[in-house]
Amino acid sequence: MKVYPKIRFLFLFLCLGSGSLWSQCLNEPGIIWMGQESTISFAKLAHYAAPMLWFSPDEIKLYNEQGEKQIPQPFPFDKPSETPVVYYKYRYVYGRDVETIVLNRQRVNPDLLLLNLKDVVAIDLDFYYYFREETGPTAHLHDVESIALQIQVVEALDCPDYRYAIKVSKVTGRAHGIHWYNNTMRVDAQTFFPLSILIEEGKHASCTDKNADGTYTPTYDVTERINDAWGIRDIITSGRLVSGGFQAWMAKSRDPSSLLFPPIPEDSPHYKGFVDKFRAFFDGPPYELRPYPDYRKEKEAGNIEKKLDRFMRSKTPHRWPRLQRATGKKPIKQWLKEEKSYRSLSLAYRFDDANGLSFTFPLLIFKNVEAPKTGGWLYNKVYFGDQEAILNNSNLAFEQSFGHQITYSSSASRWFDGYMGIGYELFDTDLDPKATDFEPFMVSEIGMKFRVNVNRTPLKFLRHLGTNFWGIKAGWKNIGFSPFVYSGFVIEIGAGVF
Repeated sequence: MKVYPKIRFLFLFLCLGSGSLWSQCLNEPGIIWMGQESTISFAKLAHYAAPMLWFSPDEIKLYNEQGEKQIPQPFPFDKPSETPVVYYKYRYVYGRDVETIVLNRQRVNPDLLLLNLKDVVAIDLDFYYYFREETGPTAHLHDVESIALQIQVVEALDCPDYRYAIKVSKVTGRAHGIHWYNNTMRVDAQTFFPLSILIEEGKHASCTDKNADGTYTPTYDVTERINDAWGIRDIITSGRLVSGGFQAWMAKSRDPSSLLFPPIPEDSPHYKGFVDKFRAFFDGPPYELRPYPDYRKEKEAGNIEKKLDRFMRSKTPHRWPRLQRATGKKPIKQWLKEEKSYRSLSLAYRFDDANGLSFTFPLLIFKNVEAPKTGGWLYNKVYFGDQEAILNNSNLAFEQSFGHQITYSSSASRWFDGYMGIGYELFDTDLDPKATDFEPFMVSEIGMKFRVNVNRTPLKFLRHLGTNFWGIKAGWKNIGFSPFVYSGFVIEIGAGVF
């Protein structure tokens, strides 16, 4: 009878041991491939990651005369296809040793290149789609759109089912060439795979659709910079003036009949769920997935016409992939570098009873701070000047030397926006020009801002000064508190999103 506790203890030990072993298998969202193999080809991984493209029901170029989907198309210099074509590009591959993270590097065909999962840590994988033309206002020939995936490679050392797993951690749908407009989504347990990407009617901007319901839901389908995200604005083709922020009436609900499906492999961990949800809408072959063409080679051969070259030359790197060494969390740091492009430095002429300068920078100096719950941004504004004002009740002339405000703006990119700030100003209240007597005063300011992206205007030369955004602020400033000792208008004209 005394042996039973020992047996129970042994049984418990084995169960706990088994559970510990099993716990090494990953249970994380975004996994698109698992396997024992230590290599995977560029083409194969691209097939596992390829997204669905969901067009507007009123996309006039969606079908050909035979009623078959015909967009996106191959590039004009590329070989024709009987089905739509999507291109993939491995923009960056990060690994422990740049000499070994990509194998078969002597191969000309990118499809045959191999990722060495023993060394690869992370990947930037982009998907591009080409349209012969876009429609609506400012319509033009040639349109190249894309999404970007941040992918991580994870090694599961003690998992009996697989050794390596590849997961998508973040997806960015690009919109109209302005990074502030990007639709960015962090992958979580509710993200449907293959990824659903909403394609804007006529203009073809890309927007993430987390649960693949065909409807854009702000703060859900886009999880970063939500007030600046473009969303999906199908009505832009009508030429109607579009307000600064996204509104629900701007997007049309998608029907699955306008979905373009990817060539997802049958052994994908998401294949069954995908088929169960969309089987009834399979109305033709999936699109063809090709490696992004060698831009330099086609350019040197004279195959890229001038109007198309304007769109292709900005899609860097041209010689891909770029390989970068990474140790520990280095890839994450590399991705954080991309966030630096959202750091906002603005410089403006300021009229506040006299001439001055205003300078804005992120709240944490090196990092932007998005306002909780409401979205929008908190940032610092400092300004200098020598204006003179009159203190109520005393007629004492004084000179402003410095001001600092913590300012809130609901976005960084809308053409029309509001702002409010609160802080302090320092004044020299000594009438003797040879002496100083600095005194602080509370200051509050509220107003509106009008900003424009000059990139497609006659003033586009201004972008060479470091920013595409230029604008005007008009506000009302109060000095002091209960009572205000001075109030007046403020005007700022300058460069930068804030």
